[in-house]
Amino acid sequence: MARLLLFASAREAAGRSREIVAGTTVAEVLNTATQQFGTSFEAVLGSCTVWLNGEECSPDAQVSDTDEVAVLPPVSGGADLSALTLEQVRAQRQELQEEEDAVSFARRMAQGRLDIARNEQRRRSDGDLTNADITDGITRVFAEERGSGSNRPPRDTAVMVDHPLVAELETLCVENGFGSLRQLDDDELEGCCQRLSEFESRVSSRRKSLFGQIDELSNELVRRYRAEATNIDSLFDEKR
Repeated sequence: MARLLLFASAREAAGRSREIVAGTTVAEVLNTATQQFGTSFEAVLGSCTVWLNGEECSPDAQVSDTDEVAVLPPVSGGADLSALTLEQVRAQRQELQEEEDAVSFARRMAQGRLDIARNEQRRRSDGDLTNADITDGITRVFAEERGSGSNRPPRDTAVMVDHPLVAELETLCVENGFGSLRQLDDDELEGCCQRLSEFESRVSSRRKSLFGQIDELSNELVRRYRAEATNIDSLFDEKR
């Protein structure tokens, strides 16, 4: 079983955005989904990118009940956005923004925990035997403006704390002893830092990809504004 997450035309073809689907591999999950959702979904699936827990994957990749399989139709690289209605462009952009919100949240959580683990490494390296709170500095991480690397203005968000990436991070921390850093030996602590760093790097790559897709959709909205001399605020307003 896996949690199937569908975007844009894949969502429209399936008639839903999320579903729990049976299968032990990505291919089996997609085959089950195709049988369930029909030929329209199958036609869309052929042009989609498939991610497993935030990374592109092979069809034979194994899945478990905690995994997420995401189906993302192309937004750039040849997609004809001009063929979409204004409502479709807005809807795709909003969906991707919501996913980016969740991905950015998971990224900040990973960064904060990695900072804590590395601070423990520095404390040991410096021979600091004090019992300072190992969570010093995490407030600073979460107070940062939506993470580095983005010049987008902040906006109200409703992050899904049950997002698969957040759940994956929690499992990673449990398995690598993050909750008892002071009891880890040096090798175990280094392993914890390495796992957190790998997770943060992978999530950052996913975030960057989402930014690119969102920018493509935003550029299409701007193009329509210029072509039609429409009020640009009305184009970006998903409530209209």
